[in-house]
Amino acid sequence: MINFSSKIAPRKHILIVEDNRMHSELLKIIIQSSFDADIVIAEDGKEALDKITDGLIFDLIIIDIMLPKINGLDVLRTIRKAYDKVPVLMLSALNDKETIDKSFAGGATDYAAKPMRNEMLRDKISILLGGKDIQKTRIKRGI
Repeated sequence: MINFSSKIAPRKHILIVEDNRMHSELLKIIIQSSFDADIVIAEDGKEALDKITDGLIFDLIIIDIMLPKINGLDVLRTIRKAYDKVPVLMLSALNDKETIDKSFAGGATDYAAKPMRNEMLRDKISILLGGKDIQKTRIKRGI
């Protein structure tokens, strides 16, 4: 008997921390068009930390740097104190060396400057979710 369940990837849980509602909804659409994922959105740093401390478990966290209440770099550092294994992708319109260096020093797994092409974002997410072969994501999208 064939066990098909072993071939089905588990549903991913992704936290998007973005104060711009249009950007967070666009990220959600891009992610859900390529991945079987539940998306949780936090509109500021405090809300993000609340969701994490409430016991929600995420496979990936995407954080904008410029956030109200608690900025993205502080959110990242706080997350890393308790959760050092979850991949974190920092997104920002800031593309200067200092900001990028602070992101990686704070524990970011990857960094992307906005705006970014949808395909590049999908590829980064695929890699961060453990997809060693980004070709599968491209085939699903019909590229």
